[in-house]
Amino acid sequence: MMMTAYPVAAEAMDLETYVLAALFAGSNGLRQIEADQRGLRWVRSTFEASEVSRRLIGLAVLLRSHLDSGSVKSTARVGHFLPDIANPAIQKDLLLREACNKIIHAEDIDLHGHEQDSESTPSLSRCIRLRGQWDGKDWQAEIDVLAFLNETCKHS
Repeated sequence: MMMTAYPVAAEAMDLETYVLAALFAGSNGLRQIEADQRGLRWVRSTFEASEVSRRLIGLAVLLRSHLDSGSVKSTARVGHFLPDIANPAIQKDLLLREACNKIIHAEDIDLHGHEQDSESTPSLSRCIRLRGQWDGKDWQAEIDVLAFLNETCKHS
């Protein structure tokens, strides 16, 4: 029997979406109590970016496979895309499927939206920036993570 996509239960995508939403929503709250909670400071600074990255890549792969295997197409805008950083006048809307591609193929990732303070790990930003290269051009994508996750819920 031939399958059209990897047989991943829809609930698996929903679970990843929920966990990522909780990680992004809870990041600032944890950062605010870190001065008094040294253990929580250590676990957040040690695991937050790694766990978010791992789950975000996994969700992007699952969602892209799902979008490619079905007849459902998404025209939802979840961010902005500069196909060529050298030509910033050309900016495009970043649609859901292309956001998955950018998450999967990014070479440089900024989950915090600003420079890191050496004293503490910044909280996660709702807007993540990704950079990479394709067809000899450097690209940049900005993804509204909550919009991305909300749209993901519509495709599980």
